[in-house]
Amino acid sequence: MTRHPLPGGGWFTVEEGEARRDDAPPRPATPTAPRLAAAAPMPPQRRAMGLAALHLSLGGIALAIPSALAEHIIPMPALRPLPGAAPGVAGLALSDGAPVLVLQTGFVAGQPAAEGEAPELLLVLREGGRRFGLPASRIEAGPAIAATRAFQAWLASPEAAAALASAPPALEGEAAQPIPQRRLVMFHAAGMELALPAESVVAVLPATQPLPTPRQGLAGLASHRGAVLPVLDGGLVLGGRAALAHGPAPLIRLALWPEVLVAVEQIGGVRALPAADLTPLAQRDGMVAAFALLGGAPMPVLAPHRFGAL
Repeated sequence: MTRHPLPGGGWFTVEEGEARRDDAPPRPATPTAPRLAAAAPMPPQRRAMGLAALHLSLGGIALAIPSALAEHIIPMPALRPLPGAAPGVAGLALSDGAPVLVLQTGFVAGQPAAEGEAPELLLVLREGGRRFGLPASRIEAGPAIAATRAFQAWLASPEAAAALASAPPALEGEAAQPIPQRRLVMFHAAGMELALPAESVVAVLPATQPLPTPRQGLAGLASHRGAVLPVLDGGLVLGGRAALAHGPAPLIRLALWPEVLVAVEQIGGVRALPAADLTPLAQRDGMVAAFALLGGAPMPVLAPHRFGAL
């Protein structure tokens, strides 16, 4: 990861479009040539002022923002219009999954709107319990300057109050917990749309015509990854029309012992859904183990050990 120097001392890195301070060891001093005897003494080094401000620029407009207000720096997102918004509001965007009010950078700086340069970044700020953002083409960290106080004065102005009246609240709370999910392999068999738990499926084979076998109850044999496996016709297992009635059909390899391939009419891919949308059935040994809520309708989820029983 590349570190970049900051004005006034320090380093920063860019991760996923976001600038972050990096407390790396200080840069080694650049060696200097020996002084000449007649040279004037070097002035004392100025003390670094740290990352007190973020310096934002866009099309000739410059702003200095106190770094304590900064929440994120993200690639410029798409904006949605905000009907009835006050002057200076560019629209609404998403940052970290939450809405943020985007202001016109020139409006905040008291200058005409920037022309000829499209913003590439959005500086998301948090102030007074509100979230708002400022578009920019460049953002650098550096020391506080007089313009920083100018921005704070703008925050106290009636124009700022009117523009920020539409700013979404900056809700404080615990980090969002990931929602447990289940993955299902969707397929058609016996004229029905069905599913199997993804963890029970080893692989899905393209349309295949099994080799014939004299063994009763099997649709044939097929090879996969060096193994010759028995094939069941999923349509017949379910009491419907045969999946292999009109020629080759896709095969699902189930994680059972002994392993088996099941022919189906069509493979619908893998779907992820919240685990709460999967309702197990009280009947423990039936062909249908659960119902999944997909598209507002219940979807039967088959029990692999029943669907692939030899």
